[in-house]
Amino acid sequence: MKYSPKKNNRNLYGYPNWRYKAFFVLIFGFLSILIVGFVGLNFGTISIQPEKILSIFWHHETDNSLGLIIWELRIPRLIMAMLTGMTLAGVGGAFQGILRNPLADPYILGVSAGAALGACTGIALQYTTGLYLMNVLPVFALVGSFVSILLVYLLSRKKSHLPMTDLLLAGIAVNFFFSALITLLLAVSNREIHSMIFWLMGDLSNANWQKISIVILPVFIGSFLLIFSSLELNAMALGEEEALHLGIQTEKLRVKIFLIGSIMIAVVVSFTGLIGFVGLVIPHIARLLVGPDHRIMLPVSALIGATFLILCDTVARTIIAPTEIPIGAITAIIGAPLFIHLLKRRNDNNEY
Repeated sequence: MKYSPKKNNRNLYGYPNWRYKAFFVLIFGFLSILIVGFVGLNFGTISIQPEKILSIFWHHETDNSLGLIIWELRIPRLIMAMLTGMTLAGVGGAFQGILRNPLADPYILGVSAGAALGACTGIALQYTTGLYLMNVLPVFALVGSFVSILLVYLLSRKKSHLPMTDLLLAGIAVNFFFSALITLLLAVSNREIHSMIFWLMGDLSNANWQKISIVILPVFIGSFLLIFSSLELNAMALGEEEALHLGIQTEKLRVKIFLIGSIMIAVVVSFTGLIGFVGLVIPHIARLLVGPDHRIMLPVSALIGATFLILCDTVARTIIAPTEIPIGAITAIIGAPLFIHLLKRRNDNNEY
């Protein structure tokens, strides 16, 4: 392919008025989160009227049952859903950009399978040893995530290079291997099987302020680092050869995005379980709305992901209340048909 500086610079730097577009889109995104979040606070096993919620906010009521429900149950859950949606969608958009693969999502590199194996191991140990391990279950999941990250990196690394194809194949292999171990755990488990399955389908019911304080810093720092790499991701969209011509160190960029995204996913998944389709579908929607410029697309993906997961969590805990549906089931029911629809809309060019 003949190198064209004019063409490449246009694609690299995106829209000339991208700052104005980003400003209005981000304002709209934040307002959407606030509106959807406030509406979600109204619903649950106990319905709370909007004027009562505003009164609880205004007077910071924590000394009555409704105040405790809002401040200690629903708001932490809403914030955890927002942080999880931001992470899954933002990392999904970055992975699709760095791998130039529209089917890439945060779980393709084996992080989810590692977290799932760690959590299921903790659940099995709890029932076999009699020890109460639910409070440290995220530690088991986090260790499993980092083990999977390390395995994928060691299996795909060739000297000082990290080939894209080898990275994907290593992630798929680790996913299948860990999934097989999870199946064995489920096969030999009895009482604990319900807890394992519920965790594997995603669960935000245990969100609290302590967990949020652990998750929030990695999520925001990681998101900032991903957005800071937007121009390099724009260059990668032109192809690896073109990116090299533009001075992008593609191997280092892959390692950086891979590590940042995997750590973000590992931390979040350790507390929420597996929630699929958010990182796969939402970046496609963001590209349809604002285009492929990662400086706008990544933050928009994060905001849409946060809004989408808040909506899904509201549906999961209210549709057949007081029984709660795992949130991963809701995201799959909505996400799978939506993704099929998006695939049908794609044309046969090199864009993703």
